[in-house]
Amino acid sequence: MSLFPVTYSLLSKQALLAHIKDNYKFQEPIHLKYFLKGMNDTYIVENGSDKYIFRVYRADRRNRSEIAFELDVLNYLHENDVNVSIPIAQKDGNLINDFLVTEGVKHGVMFSYAEGNEKRIHTVEDSYLFGESVAQIHKVTEHFKSEHVRDPLDLEHLIERPLNIIKLHMEHRLEDYHFIYELILGLKEQLVSKIEQGLDWGICHGDLHGNTNVSFTDNGKLTHYDFDISGYGWRAYDIAEFRLAREIHSGHDLDEVEKLWEAFLNGYRNVRDLSRNDVEAVSLFVVIRQLWLFSLCFTE
Repeated sequence: MSLFPVTYSLLSKQALLAHIKDNYKFQEPIHLKYFLKGMNDTYIVENGSDKYIFRVYRADRRNRSEIAFELDVLNYLHENDVNVSIPIAQKDGNLINDFLVTEGVKHGVMFSYAEGNEKRIHTVEDSYLFGESVAQIHKVTEHFKSEHVRDPLDLEHLIERPLNIIKLHMEHRLEDYHFIYELILGLKEQLVSKIEQGLDWGICHGDLHGNTNVSFTDNGKLTHYDFDISGYGWRAYDIAEFRLAREIHSGHDLDEVEKLWEAFLNGYRNVRDLSRNDVEAVSLFVVIRQLWLFSLCFTE
């Protein structure tokens, strides 16, 4: 009987623990706990009182160069005094682990643990702090460069590809698909006009909703993590996810959304300028972000 193709497999926890013991400078005892299945598999590694995060990327989502790009961003931010979860090297100095599995090669990376706690941002104070920290990421990476390649968060990534994916799954509802298509086409025309006027472009985190992916300590220190969908893109798109998350988690309470959004922008502008054109583009990117998320549901 021939080997049947597999799209997704889960590494043996026992084998992964043995791999970690062999390849990292940890003292016994070491404990490994499967934590989360999402766009990748996340584990918590406990070594005495220390904690780490081990992420295993899906073979069909990320290649070695794309992951190396992400790690370059993290190390660059860390070297420039931005609080982020950073990759931890193996004994031989390598950052990326390779696992040959049924569907190909999966890659894994050990990360430092982001101290603090996740919390839903629902106060002006937290929104302001979050805005400052996001602006710091954008400011510091203005001159970032990497020899590794990752696709940009451009119109192809945000609009064209998602529409193609959605269409494949809505062939039985073409009237609904054409409604979505025409709506997005109109938004794209408006966005192109904003791009032509000049939108800020640079490294983006890619998932700045503020509910997870950042830890708050009691003394106000923020540590960002999970840069898996980072890349070069429009900064207005990067901050649009924060606006979208506030709309969802406020129950679409417009007064609360505007209050938190204003605080975020004030915090951001305390560190870095943001043009009126960029802010006006956010509402367009909020809808486009939802389109991208919709298509993502079909690829998980």
